[in-house]
Amino acid sequence: QLKVVNEVLRIIREKYVDPKRVKPKEMLLSSLNAVQRDVAQIIVLHEEGAATVKVRVDTQEKEFRVDNVQGPWDVSARLREIFAFLQDGLRGTEVDLREVEYAACNGMLHTLDPHSVLLSPEAYKDMNLSTSGQFGGLGIVISLRDQQLTVINPMPGTPASRAGLKRYDRILKIDAESTLNMGLNEAVNHLRGTPGSKVTIWVHRDGPEGWSGTRPFELTRETIHVASVEHKLLDGNVGYVRIKQFQQNTSSDLDKALEEMKQNGQLKGLVLDLRGNPGGLLDQAVKIADKFLTTGPIVATVGNSEGRDEKSAHADGTEPNYPIALLVNGSSASASEIVSGAMKNHDRAVLIGETTFGKGSVQLVFNDLPDKAALKLTIAQYLTEPGDISIQGTGVTPDIELDPMTVDTLEMDLAVDGGTLKERDLSRSLSNARAHEGQHPTETLRYYLSQKDRQELRERGGDPDDNFTMDFPIKFARDLVTRVPQGPRPDQVRAAKPLIGEARAAELTKVAADLQKMGVDWSDAPSSSAAGDAPQTAPPLEVKLETDRPSNEVNAGDPMNLKVTVTNKGTVPLYRLFATTKSDNGMFENKELVIGKLDPGKSKTATTPLGWCDVEGHKVGSTAPLPKDAPRVCKIPRDALTRADGIKLHFEEARSTLSFPEPDIRVTTKALERPTFSYSYEIIDNRKGNGDGRLQKGEEMTMYLTVRNTGKGRSFDAQANLRNLSGSGLLLRDGRFNDVSNMNPGDERKVAFTFDVQPELTDPEAKLELSIVDQDLRESVAEKVHIPIASPAAITAKTQGMKAGPQGAQLFASPDASVRAFGKLVPGAAVNVTGDAGQYLKVSLSPTRFAFVKASDMVAGGGAPATVAFQDVMLHAPPALEIAPLDLATRENHVHLKATASDGDRLLDAYTFVGARKVFYRSNRNGADPRKMDFETDLPLRPGTNAVVVWARETPDTTTRKVFIVRKDGPNGELLPTPKTDDDIAENAGGSDD
Repeated sequence: QLKVVNEVLRIIREKYVDPKRVKPKEMLLSSLNAVQRDVAQIIVLHEEGAATVKVRVDTQEKEFRVDNVQGPWDVSARLREIFAFLQDGLRGTEVDLREVEYAACNGMLHTLDPHSVLLSPEAYKDMNLSTSGQFGGLGIVISLRDQQLTVINPMPGTPASRAGLKRYDRILKIDAESTLNMGLNEAVNHLRGTPGSKVTIWVHRDGPEGWSGTRPFELTRETIHVASVEHKLLDGNVGYVRIKQFQQNTSSDLDKALEEMKQNGQLKGLVLDLRGNPGGLLDQAVKIADKFLTTGPIVATVGNSEGRDEKSAHADGTEPNYPIALLVNGSSASASEIVSGAMKNHDRAVLIGETTFGKGSVQLVFNDLPDKAALKLTIAQYLTEPGDISIQGTGVTPDIELDPMTVDTLEMDLAVDGGTLKERDLSRSLSNARAHEGQHPTETLRYYLSQKDRQELRERGGDPDDNFTMDFPIKFARDLVTRVPQGPRPDQVRAAKPLIGEARAAELTKVAADLQKMGVDWSDAPSSSAAGDAPQTAPPLEVKLETDRPSNEVNAGDPMNLKVTVTNKGTVPLYRLFATTKSDNGMFENKELVIGKLDPGKSKTATTPLGWCDVEGHKVGSTAPLPKDAPRVCKIPRDALTRADGIKLHFEEARSTLSFPEPDIRVTTKALERPTFSYSYEIIDNRKGNGDGRLQKGEEMTMYLTVRNTGKGRSFDAQANLRNLSGSGLLLRDGRFNDVSNMNPGDERKVAFTFDVQPELTDPEAKLELSIVDQDLRESVAEKVHIPIASPAAITAKTQGMKAGPQGAQLFASPDASVRAFGKLVPGAAVNVTGDAGQYLKVSLSPTRFAFVKASDMVAGGGAPATVAFQDVMLHAPPALEIAPLDLATRENHVHLKATASDGDRLLDAYTFVGARKVFYRSNRNGADPRKMDFETDLPLRPGTNAVVVWARETPDTTTRKVFIVRKDGPNGELLPTPKTDDDIAENAGGSDD
């Protein structure tokens, strides 16, 4: 009925900030593109400018007009026709039509801007929790560390803290449900609940204060108030306040923080930390700015239907005029930019850090949509005051820019950081003529950051530590407010120059000392150098660029080093000379090769490893302590794809950027052959149950899994996992095994999962998810396993020795005709019969394992060994996908794909993406061979790199994927940059003001 679509279109028509961006035909095509991306068996074929669009679902195809779509209700009418066609074609599949409609809505919204989005009921509920600042729960921050649900921080004064929970405690069970392989959101939903309700968590703790096994903690949920404000009184009676997000209670929390810090007297200054603050509630940002401003406008919001609304400061309750240093970074967005922009424009604070994200738009949430969904729509842009200045796409520029430097032989970082993803990088980002482009900081201060501190910063995603740490930005900001006078911001920046000079000299001394240990002279150019001593625009440098690999080819998983040798052919020395790599491949991008001082006639060589660098065996997010002096390694990751890439060098020197033809080199990466995980399993009630192989409530089950590597490559760090999808009615016991690691082609491994079916299970079946995943190669296979609750089978005890007949005998988990065989006894194999179930016999495979065979397949025989050997029947395997060799680099606009997909059971279909665009789909429903399909097509290419992804499906869960990177070069073979398109850029990034 498209109720959600119609409501979204109505609200867009009435409320959207810029009606000129509402383009109905484009919205329709984008909605269809979103649907085909979400639903495998749908493909939309449309040529640019064509009057019609072809929509194919499975084997059906229909054509629809798009040239006459001129208004929002034309979009609705045409989608109604198309969805009626799709609904008929998807009948009987597992596709959720509600999710298809949501995808269509978000496709339409994608054409407007990056922040307008339809929120599913679940997403809207989560957003409400994040902005309200309170919920019913226990008061613990949790995360998945080492694949275990881990306590990261018990919040003071909460049930978790009072019960004695500690950082890095492992939560192994919540009430009657194991947390093994439980997702983080699922765990949060189990722990949260109505205030006053109880929950029992079972905890394991390592270390001197730990215990073996688990201990239960029965906790009563309370209303948890999430503090958006943290504070600390620093030396010199300087206050420090960090605002993490603007929530309903942020303004009152700031009042309490300031009052507490003033107990020892009036503050001498304040460090206000907005780093990593993504935004939040607009009214709270206004209230925060008002606390420090006496008069004048703070922000104006300007919208299409809303007109202009201006918020101003008031003298009542304003803080004294002590110096303020305001810390920002590239992820400070929206509401935090309102505060920082107003404080800067009113000359009330000195801004320190990085240019902010640049989100100058306001979203309103419309929560009266059908199905309890919600629409977050951009209704206005805001202008920081005074001056009606838009920061949309540009951000707020700091007065003093901070940029870290790390000396590291493996990951050198001396160049000025280009910054993180910004609003202007997002697809369809808004523009504003009032934005001030090209602003620059008054001062830039580069500071020393150790390798250890850099690694910790990376682990936190670049934001401050939740537990207060006196890092360099905070220390510098504290020193600044103690050394500058009260007064306008420009005067304070000028007064800070001596401090900036001292800090700059001290930090560069640290860097130079580390570089000296590496044999690099990092001395600066003499300040007395005559203008004629500066390097020429095109310096006479001789550059030799090479790798340490024959033909510049490297296999995934191996190391590779880039080496540059530079000779100064000029007559003057070069100082602080270094080069930075440029490449479309992120593994080769922004690698630094440091030369330092280079005298005339001299040559120096620098090397840098390519690929990713980390401590050997370290997993990001792990709580396990690293071995002392653990070696760091840099390698091309094992999951790297086959591709050809160019690497260019960009040179800089102490006094200038050196402009001359950039040397380049081409590097080829060769992917590893992948494993293919074929498997079989048997699920039986052999731990506690009646032994009929069927599932009844109260029984304890075993799932015997056999995995065989039928691929061409070995596995590396691989796991077999069983995940509970039945909630508290099922308790996992043994659900994770690493035994499938390091399997060569043809190797076979066996594991035994265990789980208990609880009496409180309310569903008519037990639901689990089985997955086998190689984490290094990102190869996986998964299956949702549904086991019906069945009535007990009638089995009569029997003892007899028998043998499999001349055709052998198939093995079944239960005496049911609908059950598929998991194994087979070879002809003549002897077994001990332990029961009679009509047409089936129960036989012993080992002292703890049984199976059923058809009585007609057996003949009389002698005794059997205690453990019976049998052949596993690998009924579960992803399709095989053979791709004819593709050109990895071409000057053509297309590359030809020729492939064969096959499956031992049934091949459902195959499809192909180039980038985010689906370009091919074929169903095998009516194919000549239900288990095999040959297909070929021309794949369109854009300049630069193109990711080609080919899929083949046995079922919606059992799929095979192969990925290739194809490069389109220029007509003369030159490297072309890859253009950024709407689908290349992360969407809905940055902050949001609601």
